[in-house]
Amino acid sequence: MADIPSISQTLAERNAAAAANATSTTKDATANLSDNYDNFLTLLTTQLRNQDPLSPMDTAQFTQQLVAFSTVEQQIQSNKNLEKLINLQSSTNAYSAVAFIGTSVAIDSDKVMLKNKAARFDYTIDQAATKATMTIRDKNNQVVMITDADPRAGIHPAQWDGTDVFGNQLADGEYTVAVSYEDAAGKKYTADVTSYGVVDSADIEDGTVYLNVGTIRVPLDKVQHITKTAAASLTDDA
Repeated sequence: MADIPSISQTLAERNAAAAANATSTTKDATANLSDNYDNFLTLLTTQLRNQDPLSPMDTAQFTQQLVAFSTVEQQIQSNKNLEKLINLQSSTNAYSAVAFIGTSVAIDSDKVMLKNKAARFDYTIDQAATKATMTIRDKNNQVVMITDADPRAGIHPAQWDGTDVFGNQLADGEYTVAVSYEDAAGKKYTADVTSYGVVDSADIEDGTVYLNVGTIRVPLDKVQHITKTAAASLTDDA
């Protein structure tokens, strides 16, 4: 059976492919500039050689064009240096992403992962409400649970055991939580939700690190808190 590549190997291969593509693009741009530059010089020298001595050409225009070509050449060189920095940053991100695997994270997302009959999340009520309702939907956007939520202002930890409104145990997987509430004047609001889970894998796309908690894929800037799990600590100590 063929060996399955590690995540770090996969990330490194993706970065290498991206770097090769960026290098190829820069090489093509430089080659085109060089060809145009050579053609321009040939045209310039030919016109200078065959110009009418009684009506010499305006060399200022050619000088301006030479300066323009030189500026473009400098820009391409600057792009080369910038691409090197971007590739270096991507490589750094790749190794940083691997470090998140196995950690517990709190993410700014209404998506929660039900695993082993448990899904943990918080919801935040910004102001005291007269009524608050929690609704949980499955991946098909079907309501599986609806219940009262705590209407008091503040952050409210919650844990769902994965049972639906009829008491049936649902399968592990991705669900969506929504908490709505209204004040004494009848104005309705939506609570912010923070979900918790363990990072299974990490990806890098266009230089952005994404963490995967089950099927939930979130960019790193959506992570509010990171905690090393007991299992990860034991692995590190070993």
